[in-house]
Amino acid sequence: MRQKWILISIAAVLLLGGVLGSWYVLGHKQPEKIARIYQQDKLLYEIDLSQVTQAYTITIDGENGAENVVLVEQGQISMKSASCPDHLCVKQGAISNGILPIICLPNHIRISIVSQGEESYDVQVY
Repeated sequence: MRQKWILISIAAVLLLGGVLGSWYVLGHKQPEKIARIYQQDKLLYEIDLSQVTQAYTITIDGENGAENVVLVEQGQISMKSASCPDHLCVKQGAISNGILPIICLPNHIRISIVSQGEESYDVQVY
């Protein structure tokens, strides 16, 4: 009889923990991911990546025929193609957080992700 109550108590605690954990996860809003695309330190686009439902591309034209194509997807952004000689910005792949920006130095393009309300950068590219 005592073992039965111990098992019921353990099951009740686990159930309560599961309900509280689910309530926290479902109610905890993730910060919005805002992608900012700059050219020569001028803000061209500001995109809420959490609101993107279908992938699309943005073409950015620069000096002397320079061209960058940015791929915007839900939760991430990447440089699809670039006219720069080394293509390091394309090889970097997609970013989905603000840890590391995508930078195309020859074409003066910078893509960074910030949380809404965050305004500072660790690095400025000119």
